[in-house]
Amino acid sequence: MGRKRTSKVDKSPYKLRRRKLADGRESLFIDHAINGKHEYEFLKLYLLPEATEKAKRENARTLRRAEEIIIEKCNAHIQGISEAIETQDKSGILLCDYIDILISYYKERGMNTYKALVTARRNFEVFRPGTRLCDVDKKFCIDFKDWVLSYRSPKTGRVLARKTAFGYFWHLADILNNAMRMGYIKSNPWTLLNTADKITEPQSTCSFLTLDEVGILEATPYKHDHIRRAFLFCCFSGLRISDMLNLRWQNISKSGETVVLSFIMKKTRKHVSVPLSSKAVEYLPERGVAPSDRAVFDTLPSKTRIGKHLKKWTKQAGIGKEIHFHMSRHIKFSFLLKFKHLQIFAA
Repeated sequence: MGRKRTSKVDKSPYKLRRRKLADGRESLFIDHAINGKHEYEFLKLYLLPEATEKAKRENARTLRRAEEIIIEKCNAHIQGISEAIETQDKSGILLCDYIDILISYYKERGMNTYKALVTARRNFEVFRPGTRLCDVDKKFCIDFKDWVLSYRSPKTGRVLARKTAFGYFWHLADILNNAMRMGYIKSNPWTLLNTADKITEPQSTCSFLTLDEVGILEATPYKHDHIRRAFLFCCFSGLRISDMLNLRWQNISKSGETVVLSFIMKKTRKHVSVPLSSKAVEYLPERGVAPSDRAVFDTLPSKTRIGKHLKKWTKQAGIGKEIHFHMSRHIKFSFLLKFKHLQIFAA
């Protein structure tokens, strides 16, 4: 025995019903239940007594037409629900909950900028916990600016550097612009701010190392030689600290007599191949029996600890500048190191 045919409208909120008429025909109508109440719509379609094959064929066409009407009503019903959801006010969501949505959105697309949003979420939890997205207005933005400029780091007890405060404040612009684009808010309070209401970007001064100072550092031993060698390697290769920490032995190969780095830059996500100068190769650690997926500089401490050791080392070398690791890219001829075809001249 074959399976009973399932109608396309069996699971529809609109049910097809029949009513027997005095003349033997059946009238078709739609039964739609809404909140426990029933609404009926008569279709003016009728089924004939199936005394002949012609009547059976006619009834089949009539039933198909009735099903088509119900399917059209279902589609219209679903469309109406979708439009209602789209027009629903979503601004009542907590600001930190919306930031979580944005973080997930960035992560799914491989955007590293989600890390800035993690910091922003932490800041808003301290600044004004429980804030809803709809509570963010012009005054909120200005109050947040004042808070950022006066906030003291729990670790150091010092007011945030102007550049850090600038970054924290402008996280809010990114959040509000995305909320507007994604339909969570109808108007963007950020657009109401004038220049005086915002934190302007401080004019940065670029500290750098001279060739003589690099030479002094080369000649100055330090008790943590692996940190010294890692810094000098970056001086002569042009690598950022993030790329140096991610470097694996499998990223290093030889092309003739030249040692070549081939890796994906963490900041730009672009693949680059960089021939190393003999000086850069000199400061590579010994590989020994390390597997290919082992980090090249695998004994380094955290970036914070590295920074503290750099200060001690440069002070020991008699260099009066405040050194940070990124200064390994700020040396005379450093522009050569950033172009793979010119880096060899650093030898």
